[in-house]
Amino acid sequence: MSIDKILDAVLAEGLATFSMPSLGDRLGVAYSGLYRYVSDRDDLLVLALGRVAREACWPSHDLPWREQLAGIGETLWTICGTYPGYDAAAVSTRNISPGFVEMLTPYVDSMCGQGLDTVDATAAIDFVRTLVLNSSIDATRLDSIASMPDAPEHSIRAYADPEKWEGRSWYRRQLETYLDGLAHRVGPT
Repeated sequence: MSIDKILDAVLAEGLATFSMPSLGDRLGVAYSGLYRYVSDRDDLLVLALGRVAREACWPSHDLPWREQLAGIGETLWTICGTYPGYDAAAVSTRNISPGFVEMLTPYVDSMCGQGLDTVDATAAIDFVRTLVLNSSIDATRLDSIASMPDAPEHSIRAYADPEKWEGRSWYRRQLETYLDGLAHRVGPT
């Protein structure tokens, strides 16, 4: 038994749905033995999210800050597609995974070299992360609503716009709005 084998089992079971007993069954051990490696399920989830972050293909740190942020968003979308439940699991944990922080810290440094301050760079990355995760969760919800035979009418006109219901277009619009605002804050580089 090793933490790597346990993390393999978490990813095979599903980030949002695994339980300690199901991991024990998958690994052929009493689930109480898993607590020699982690303190609780959330601790294990944070480790699994960190592993996913470390193994992901992230954009270059040498890109302009706007392209970095868009690339970080695309990487997170890829992660959400590769690991069903990642979105819900990432927003429900007590802590952001150290692996995620480790992978994204060089972007903060790069963006600071391009005119953003540390707080704005960190806030921008956090905004993109939150936007992707919430948009991914929302897309799943919208898919279930759209498949209802008697889908409700929308009282907010923007929600009746097909763009809201199609893929990542609403996400892209929100991201562009944010990045345009951030560009005004940063000024010319």
